[in-house]
Amino acid sequence: MDGRSGKKQADLTQALHTLENSPNAPEELRGLLRELQRHQLELELQNRELQEAQQALEESRNRYMELYDFAPMACASLDANGCIQDLNLTGANLLGQNRSYLQGLPFTPFVDPVDVGRFFGHLRQCIDGETVSTELRLRIARRQVEVRLVSAPLEDTGSPVRMCRTAIFDITELRQMQVRLSLAERLAAVGTLAAGIAHEVNNPLAFLMGSLSLATHALRAPAPSSVDPELLAVARHHTGASQALEALGHAQAGAERIQDIVKDLGAFARPTAPRERSVNVEQVLELALKMAMVEIQHRAHVVRDYTPVPEVVADSVRLGQVFLNLLVNAAQAIPEGMASRHEIRVRLRASAEGVFVHIQDTGEGMAPDILEHIFDPFFTTRPMGQGLGLGLAISHNLVSQMNGAITVDSAPDQGSTFTVRLPAAPSPVQPRVPPPPTPPPTPLPRGRILIVDDERSFGATLRLLLMDAHEVTYTPSAKQALEWLREGRRYDAILCDLMMAEVTGKQFHAALREQAPEQALRIIFMTGGAYTPSSREFVEQLTLPLIDKPFKRETLDALLAPLLARA
Repeated sequence: MDGRSGKKQADLTQALHTLENSPNAPEELRGLLRELQRHQLELELQNRELQEAQQALEESRNRYMELYDFAPMACASLDANGCIQDLNLTGANLLGQNRSYLQGLPFTPFVDPVDVGRFFGHLRQCIDGETVSTELRLRIARRQVEVRLVSAPLEDTGSPVRMCRTAIFDITELRQMQVRLSLAERLAAVGTLAAGIAHEVNNPLAFLMGSLSLATHALRAPAPSSVDPELLAVARHHTGASQALEALGHAQAGAERIQDIVKDLGAFARPTAPRERSVNVEQVLELALKMAMVEIQHRAHVVRDYTPVPEVVADSVRLGQVFLNLLVNAAQAIPEGMASRHEIRVRLRASAEGVFVHIQDTGEGMAPDILEHIFDPFFTTRPMGQGLGLGLAISHNLVSQMNGAITVDSAPDQGSTFTVRLPAAPSPVQPRVPPPPTPPPTPLPRGRILIVDDERSFGATLRLLLMDAHEVTYTPSAKQALEWLREGRRYDAILCDLMMAEVTGKQFHAALREQAPEQALRIIFMTGGAYTPSSREFVEQLTLPLIDKPFKRETLDALLAPLLARA
């Protein structure tokens, strides 16, 4: 109320008071004046209430704006074109820009190009009236952020422009935690299967060592004294050499078997970024069965019931983890010592809905109260210390990420059946044409090769393997190699181990880029599979060739060929 209004009210009050006390005023007029006074009081009360309500409304609005601006998730209003119409401070901080600068700009520059189509699909669904949730990746200042968008139509805005109110949840740490938990569960499974892996490796290892002993004996057999020395030399050359070659061939087969086992185990234990592609389900199942056999063999026999199925769209490593978890779970539901009475049946089927994998056991089964929590994280019926209760929860999550589903059917004393449904890969439009026959390898030009590996026995063996066709220099010291290169020595190819104690492959590459950049482009890295976090990051960004130990001569020659061709 301003001063003039207050003066008018005071004047009116004074006039009413004078008129009411005047003996000449009619009674009706005085009654009317009293009624006006009562209304005046009511209006003053109403005015005071309105002022208090307005103040409360402003305070409430301020509190709402504070809650909106400083909410733990980013909030934005997006129009049908994906332009930002409103944004809270948390959202501006997430996007790394000033809020006033962002208003009116499109949201898509912050979306990873791979996920732009998913973002617009999400937006269209919301504009059409749906409440929708989508996970995608953002690119903010060269940093990848994984988020979940939850959008609802924004109605009653007083504007003809249709809008979406979107909450943006940063789930980067959640996904990283899931990866760590998944790796922990995977490594726990590998630990459970360590005895089986040792058994798998020891068999071909014994075969390998025996074959090498036979080859050594064939080449070093002592000569009988009664045999003519010249005839003995000829016979030994042909007989001993042929026996040695046969034994060495067997030894190589045993070594390759060990290599396959280690490769399978490494693929299972190594955390990799998801790579969905067409996958042969039967091959993945057989690998999982092979790894789970140490748990199965004393409890049940395996029955394979396969029918031809199409390939599926999945990540083979993660699918292998799912199958391994389910097979180990099935085995541990069966008591030991009665393998002839129990079975684990693995069935493969296909229908219009996709490819189905059924893993059925004749174990103890599960009661309904356990069944409803079977996919909950950290839920386990095993004793303390015998599992984290994450295997089935992680399997459920991995299958969902591959756009599949996993279900279970079980009853006490009736066993359990886990069913995994996966989307079938689209059939190729054109029939596959068999590849043309591989031409015989072209001999490599002779080159100058430097080997840098602190594992002396391996480095010396690799030098012997290559020196028949190349001029080969070996050193176990990366510092020595850098010194040679600093002196001006040049090589057509440099074979460098990735993990070395004194100077790592990453450090060797960085030093070489500074002192001899052209030589840094001629490195072929070698690895036995062990990685530190720094070397793993280096490998993921690596553009130079990387070869896994052990490797065949043909594999190495294929990597050497382009380097020697431009020597």
